[in-house]
Amino acid sequence: MTTAQWIRFGLVAAAVLGALAGLAWIVGGPPGRPLAWAGGGAAVLVLAATVTARLRRPASSEAPAAPVPASVAATAPAPAAASSSAGPTDNTIAGGVSGGTVLQGRDLTVHQPTHHTVIDTQIVHSPTAEPDWPVVVGVLPNEADHFQHRELTDRLSHTAKDHPTVVLGQVLSGMGGVGKTQLAAHHARALLAKDAIDLVVWVPAAERATIVQAYADAARAVSAGHADEDPDRAALQFLTWLQTTDRRWLVVLDNLDVPEHVRGLWPPTATPSATEGSAAESASGPLGRLVVTTRRTDTALAGRGRAFIDVGTYTPAEAHTYLATALAGLPSAPDEADLAALAEDLGHLPLALSHAAAYVRDRRDSMTCASYRARLRDQRGALERMFPERESLPDDYARTVATTWSMSVEHADTLTPRGLALPMMRLLSLLDPTGVPVKALTSSPVLEYLRRAHPDRPEPTEHDADDALSALARLHLVTRSGFGDDAVVGVHRLVQRATREQRATRPDRGTARTAADALVRVWPMRVHASALGHRLRANTAALVEHAEEWLWEDGLHPVVTRFGESLGKSGALSQAVAHWTSVLDTAGARLGGDHRDTLFTRHQVVLWRGMAGEANYAAEAFAALAEEMTRILGAEDSQTMATRVQSARWLGRAGGEQSARRMMEDLLPDLMRLLGPDHPDTLTTRGHLASLRGKAGDAQAAVDTYAALLEDEHRMLGHDHPRVLLTRGMLARWRGRAKDTAAAIADFEALLPDQVRVLGPDHPDTLSTRGQIAAWRGVTGDHERALQELDALRADQLRHLGPDHPHLLTTRHSQARFLGAAGDPALAAELIADLMPDQLRILGPDHPKTHEIEADLEHWRRRAAREERGA
Repeated sequence: MTTAQWIRFGLVAAAVLGALAGLAWIVGGPPGRPLAWAGGGAAVLVLAATVTARLRRPASSEAPAAPVPASVAATAPAPAAASSSAGPTDNTIAGGVSGGTVLQGRDLTVHQPTHHTVIDTQIVHSPTAEPDWPVVVGVLPNEADHFQHRELTDRLSHTAKDHPTVVLGQVLSGMGGVGKTQLAAHHARALLAKDAIDLVVWVPAAERATIVQAYADAARAVSAGHADEDPDRAALQFLTWLQTTDRRWLVVLDNLDVPEHVRGLWPPTATPSATEGSAAESASGPLGRLVVTTRRTDTALAGRGRAFIDVGTYTPAEAHTYLATALAGLPSAPDEADLAALAEDLGHLPLALSHAAAYVRDRRDSMTCASYRARLRDQRGALERMFPERESLPDDYARTVATTWSMSVEHADTLTPRGLALPMMRLLSLLDPTGVPVKALTSSPVLEYLRRAHPDRPEPTEHDADDALSALARLHLVTRSGFGDDAVVGVHRLVQRATREQRATRPDRGTARTAADALVRVWPMRVHASALGHRLRANTAALVEHAEEWLWEDGLHPVVTRFGESLGKSGALSQAVAHWTSVLDTAGARLGGDHRDTLFTRHQVVLWRGMAGEANYAAEAFAALAEEMTRILGAEDSQTMATRVQSARWLGRAGGEQSARRMMEDLLPDLMRLLGPDHPDTLTTRGHLASLRGKAGDAQAAVDTYAALLEDEHRMLGHDHPRVLLTRGMLARWRGRAKDTAAAIADFEALLPDQVRVLGPDHPDTLSTRGQIAAWRGVTGDHERALQELDALRADQLRHLGPDHPHLLTTRHSQARFLGAAGDPALAAELIADLMPDQLRILGPDHPKTHEIEADLEHWRRRAAREERGA
């Protein structure tokens, strides 16, 4: 019943009660007067209540109201529904009101029945107060202690100048621990401090629900309470507000690692006011700014005008500055070298630097920067013990360095192809952090390893392995660079160490053997001094460091052999000797002195000591080793025969050319009988025999032997085989030594383009051929052209082979000789004197080439002295 109906009812009731009281007073006489008094009192009470209700009724209910729009009247709800949904705080007036009404109050609803069947409803919101700008929604992370200003800090401050939309969208993408969140928070605080922003919304974006809730909170903050109670509808209201407002806003989506979470929730990239091109806007920068922090690199994150900004580790200077500030005031202050070394040990990773500095500060009375580095280098200690415990983490960090990337690995493992990213990460944790060849990671041993990880699925393909690498790259766990055969994958060393130590990702024997097999599978025979050779050696060195015990379970793994041979053939002779000496110690301890692999390792130690200049030692050691192998393995064993060949070869290098030639001639028939005429060892022995014949004084015999060998190799191997190219070079060299200089130059000039095509312009053999051409030109007397070609060659050798490669020493020697021959013996003597210390350091005093250079030095000194006396 409405208020008006209650009033009418009260008036009628009071009148009836009053009439009854009067009738009782008159008719009933004295006995009826008590009843009359009671009726009169009741009438007065009813009348008083009615008057009170009338006075409390709002006056506006009787004022003329504005006409209700027809569209509202047509869609108004029924009275019963309206009354049932109204709460105790609703301001609702209903009744037989005709025309319109003026509404007052915050939320006031008028129901107007029409002909008792149609209800007209109109809702009017009264004006509310404007928010107190600027408004911050969400909690900005506190700025880290010793916050480090970076070049990226300035990049974030750039406005939308030259940007295709009015909303400046910047996606900060990088691996965990590089400081993306800190950069975004610093950017927000900087805009607030400069009064350059009206609204900042900080959105934890790890889950879609938190994004929606943050948007709903923002809607309530900017619309003064008129936001929808439903979070999803309120979030859409906020996005609409962003499209239409002339306020300057910044939305930060922090830790958006699943692009699907923000589908349909991206802030707008343009607003209507911006399209008008107002002068104020162009002067003050963008109306809207969006910053996203993520570990992902998916294209979906960079659409609609959003641009990626790659957030890497600190630069060396930034890392040094951070540590110098964070470690200031320690009882034992670190010096500049310690700070630089610690930054390098931690890979300049901001998170690791922060935690390490806190760890050292917490233990300032017992730890120095140097002692911390020593503990960090000790791989026996777990990484988690090198940084603060979870409850002691600085700067509000939630995770330790040791666990920062575990969630990323798990996430990557859910991406297509599901389940392959984690085993791939195990492999990468054992290899070189600066670059693993993609060819190795997609080779057949790796595919078999991935198949074993999921035996119930179809066999993985190269594309699956490549996609697993891409999944890791999308989470910034690895970096990819290069294309085709040059493509490599890099990993931060702390990510590798954390992977090796986490239970879920810890490598095992199968991982180590797979990595070794993969390196061998893609290791060409003649890439030793190239960038690929260096990369393969670096990966093998890392694998040996982390998993050496697994490489000896079935004897010496071929990857260890390939590593040592490649070291020597790249020109790193002293390193090759050190490697094989270390391997020999391990082989003796693990396998015993008579094991086949131990004997093979002894062979390699002697070989590379001989190549490093110890020719006499090599001749004697190979002779003794051949006898021991004959006793243990037998006289006709292939390994014994190879050692006998080397014994003859080094006897010739030590001065016994004639005896060595006879030994080689006796060995060759046995090799042909045991191995066959086409076996690689047989062909190699024929080449050694040709050289020995030439060194024994018969240069033409060397030419004839090499010519016959080349014909057989052409037939068996083809014209482009590296062994064929090598034989062609040796044939040309001996033709020159046989006094046919023109033929030698012609042969080398014909060989060079084939080497460039097959081996590449930077291959050591290609560079050596260029040196031979220049040297034989000099022999013919064309000193000027020879020196020009040697100058260009020296620069290329220095760039591609390094300053200590023996070929570069040969080039320097040739330059000095031809300068002397061209008429400047004093300069020749000076250059050879400069060469001697490097020659002695690299090849040693007993190397035949060292003796040759010493003789040349005396020759040019004497000649320079004679010319000086003559002058």
